[in-house]
Amino acid sequence: MVSQSERHSNPVTLLPPREFPSTGFEVIDPSQSVEEERLPFYNRDAYYPMRIGAVIKDRYQVVAKLGYGTSSTVWLCHDLRERLYWVLKVHVNTLKHNQELEVYRHLASVTKEHAGREYIRQLKDSFTLKSHNGEHDVFVMTPLGMSLRTLREMQKNGIFQQTLVVGALNQVLTGLNFLHEADVIHTDLHSDNLLIALTNDSILAKVEDDEIRTPSARKQVGDTIIYVSRYMLAGAGSLTICDLGQARIGNEHSGNAMPVPYRAPEVILNMKWGNAVDMWSVGLLAWDLLEREGLFRIYDHESEEQNDAHHLATMTALLGPPPSEFLNRSKETSKYWNKDGKWKNPVPLPTEKTLQSLSNSLAKDDKDQFLDFVQCLLCWLPEERLTAGQAYYHPWLRKGE
Repeated sequence: MVSQSERHSNPVTLLPPREFPSTGFEVIDPSQSVEEERLPFYNRDAYYPMRIGAVIKDRYQVVAKLGYGTSSTVWLCHDLRERLYWVLKVHVNTLKHNQELEVYRHLASVTKEHAGREYIRQLKDSFTLKSHNGEHDVFVMTPLGMSLRTLREMQKNGIFQQTLVVGALNQVLTGLNFLHEADVIHTDLHSDNLLIALTNDSILAKVEDDEIRTPSARKQVGDTIIYVSRYMLAGAGSLTICDLGQARIGNEHSGNAMPVPYRAPEVILNMKWGNAVDMWSVGLLAWDLLEREGLFRIYDHESEEQNDAHHLATMTALLGPPPSEFLNRSKETSKYWNKDGKWKNPVPLPTEKTLQSLSNSLAKDDKDQFLDFVQCLLCWLPEERLTAGQAYYHPWLRKGE
């Protein structure tokens, strides 16, 4: 351990903060909505009024905006003390309970070494910033590259080669295995929340230099400046599971969870649910990465009840009728099926829709193994789905070893 006297005799030399331009950028018309302003229920006073060039906590110089969401904005920072780049995720001040911080603290208490930990985005530090409207939780995190979804959209025909999908799923399953062994359920697993790790800082230094050479477009509303986010290039490293803001700690839960098109049937039907909902998501993720069209979507933006009916009708067409054991777990099933699993027709069943007919990307043997993998995950009964550890050893993922 370093002694107090040693610390004082070897003071850390901070890099001087760089000057960022105060002119030379596009000024966006104040009447035009941009970035987080376009989100539903946007409230300007909830967001921290960050400025590019500002130095936070006497060490983190903000050098670019990387993104935004309903609960935070994300900024690239140069650590003037450690001479490294970090991401600051600055939360809105309206969060009554920061679930993501609770999950990170729980994971930090899990001391067991596990290969999957490296596939989960790490929290380096957290602190609180005060603005004139309240307090904002701030996460210090490793910068990452683009999402798997963005990379997929850049591919020919919008789909990946099988080898890349298999590699991605192996990493996701290893990370999920760690979360599940730590009693954490992600609940929000899809290609937008899978980011590619960077292998060196040169991309980040370029983002900083670009912000000085060609500063981001922005608009000013009162004392607030809203910057346009900079695009992050792909990394060449491993996949990282991100965004634990919807994650739950514990084995059994109830109530709404998961993005609507990715919802497992037990969630739609108000049953108790556990980590098998993540395995449902893995089945849909595998499909989304390899096939041109997703299996499920939002069917009705106006009525949740109608949307659920269409969603369950499509599941019934693809998976066959649910077993009686599943039907008996919720009174709500009687809206959709009789006791024998026959569809009651609240909306029509889609015809000629099978997993076999919808899968077009692979040749015969590969297709059969891929469909078997998906069918081992998209099961009505959660306990029949493969676990993360079991799915990792499925023949489709281990082919050629």
